[in-house]
Order: sequence, then C-alpha cells, then structure tokens
Amino acid sequence: MVAIVTFINGRISIYCTVNTMQETTVKSKPLEMGCLESKNVITTDGRMVGTLTGAYMDASNWTVTALVVELDKDIVNDLNVKKPLLRTAKVTIPTSTVLNIADVVQLNSDMANLGTILAQPS
Repeated sequence: MVAIVTFINGRISIYCTVNTMQETTVKSKPLEMGCLESKNVITTDGRMVGTLTGAYMDASNWTVTALVVELDKDIVNDLNVKKPLLRTAKVTIPTSTVLNIADVVQLNSDMANLGTILAQPS
C-alpha cells in the first residue's frame, strides 16, 4: 500500500486506506507513516537532498508535522548529519520548511539554512 502526499493551499495531506489508520489511538506520540509515494526533495538552490520516505502526524488533530527524508550519500557531509554504520541517513524535516509538493518536494530553504534547521533540537 502506498499513500499519496499532496500540498494544497499550504496544507500537506496524506491519502491512504482507513485500515492503515486503525491503530492510531495514541494521542501523546506522533504517528509515523511509511510507504509514502517516493518523491525527490530539493532545496531553493536546486540541490537534491534525498527522497521522501515517510512522515510524522499528530494523531490528536490529524496534521502532518514533519517529513522523513532519506538523504543522498553526497549530502550527508554537507548537512553535518551523522551517518548510521549500515543504513542510509534519515532526517526529519519540519513541514514549515516545505514550500510545495508536486512531482518533487520543494523546500523553502537553501542548503545552508537546511543545515541550521536540522541542527536545532526537535
């Protein structure tokens, strides 16, 4: 099952089947969603950061709070992100940094700003 991600009027929406959401009764933890439609993530200066692989959702009001991005290996050093030993590095990007989602996820910051955003505690 693949969920579809859209961005309309400044709101990120994720469409999936109801049975995918049945286990979402926890209100104190954000819900992690995987199996999203794969989209490239780019910055305002045209650099490809990685691929959208998931999202976090606030189950109390059903809003997407952050996107999970699997970083390209060339970008890991540029963003000062610690790379796991045997896996690809993943980061959580707040939805406030998303400018648009269409064929790609376009962020509203450049690489320098994105590094600063990712360095802040979440």
